Amino acid sequence: MKYVISVSKTHKHRGKDINHFAKTKKYWHIYYYEYDEVEEELKMYCVQVNWFTAMYYKCHKWKKIILHCPDCNVDNLHFIKKRTEKAILNEECPTCFAKYKDILEELNE
Repeated sequence: MKYVISVSKTHKHRGKDINHFAKTKKYWHIYYYEYDEVEEELKMYCVQVNWFTAMYYKCHKWKKIILHCPDCNVDNLHFIKKRTEKAILNEECPTCFAKYKDILEELNE
């Protein structure tokens, strides 16, 4: 599954030491994470897309958030659709399978 985190208009040949003219054409790119099943890790990709596809992915972006589990003492990367308190609390820790809502309730008591 693609987790699109950014949609932007940039130059094709971009880099640290490249200076573009003001009239140089820019193209739409999407930046996304995808889970690689062979190496079992997330990899980041950048792909040039057309205008219509860029507008589609602008509406379907994911938020990248790192949540800390106090029980396991581990930081975990999560992708959520909306960065609201309800969406964040519904996530669960992948090591101990406890929801962050339950963990916070135990800490407050």
